[in-house]
Amino acid sequence: MLQGLPFSEDFSIFALPGMLTSWRAPTYESVLIFSSFLIFLGVGSHIVPGRYVKGQPLIYDQTKRLTYKINGLNLFFCLIGFFFFGSYYMKWFEPTLVYDHFGPIFTTVNIFATLLTITLFITGITSGRGKREGNLIHDLFLGVELNPRFAGLDLKFFALRPALMGWIMVNFSLAAQEYKVYGSLSTGMILYQIFTFIYAFDYFYFEECMLSTWDIIAENWGFMLIWGDLVWICFMFAVQPWFLLYNRIHLTSIQMIIISTIFVIGFAVFRISNSQKHQFKTDPKALIWGKKPETIAGKLLVSGFWGILRKPNYLGDWIVAFSFSFPCLFNTPIVYLYPMYLVVLNSHRQWRDHQKCSKKYGELWKEYCRRVPYVVLPGLI
Repeated sequence: MLQGLPFSEDFSIFALPGMLTSWRAPTYESVLIFSSFLIFLGVGSHIVPGRYVKGQPLIYDQTKRLTYKINGLNLFFCLIGFFFFGSYYMKWFEPTLVYDHFGPIFTTVNIFATLLTITLFITGITSGRGKREGNLIHDLFLGVELNPRFAGLDLKFFALRPALMGWIMVNFSLAAQEYKVYGSLSTGMILYQIFTFIYAFDYFYFEECMLSTWDIIAENWGFMLIWGDLVWICFMFAVQPWFLLYNRIHLTSIQMIIISTIFVIGFAVFRISNSQKHQFKTDPKALIWGKKPETIAGKLLVSGFWGILRKPNYLGDWIVAFSFSFPCLFNTPIVYLYPMYLVVLNSHRQWRDHQKCSKKYGELWKEYCRRVPYVVLPGLI
């Protein structure tokens, strides 16, 4: 049987406020589930085999690099193994666990994200590691500390593990509920599960590349990223499987081929462009597309996809994001919440990046913009 949705069953765009405010009081079970999940990942981040790598030079101290243990992929498979072993073989819990306790878990994680934000603000200021840059709301939202650490973990880097792994657990639980009720999965649900699993697998396979991203290098860790990781990614990215659970979509073979092709194209652009950028930052002499990389003054890459667009990774990410929603077809705009959010987020981030680079590189940046005039769409934008 299907329980009440965290938003209205018509899945209209007007259902979004109801989803965002679908509070259920935390329960013993919800606290136990979420705390066990965090402890599993926290302990696993230490004990699961991996390799240690150095991050990029810190923006406030170019002579210093932080050390990170790259074992996310191994930990990802440990979690998936535990999920299937514990639910289907040992019967410790139902595979629909997250679905069954969705409301209380959603509330529990929101409360945790809020308390963590306040705690990090206080500890960052009192320890001297944090820096106030605006009013109280501004500093709580954007954070005051760049690399807060706890129990030997860089919290900002670590948070993407419960974010993406939690998202996959929500997806699995909703798929399990569909199978429990109907005895099968719709082709729409199957395609969505495959795409999102590949996306999460790719992130953890190339987890080291995250160390050269804007989030890790330059963004303080405040409510924006904390809530974004723990709540937005885990729960709001999962609108599509909720829709597919209540509105089973059986795609034709042609539809599946078209949607899969779009996903593969977007994924290829996303992965290759990100790898080229990371490779250039870690080894500026490494070949790109079989050639020595072209640069502007050795600082700005204009080879590979980065010689075609200024943000080719954004284009790839957008195509992938829309591919997650295409299995739902075009029945309601709410299933396109994630890709629409991503377009807005990346557009704003691109604007911020442009302002920052204009100030940092001056005339070099003007030359770069002349060499690579388009941001995300060749010949258009």
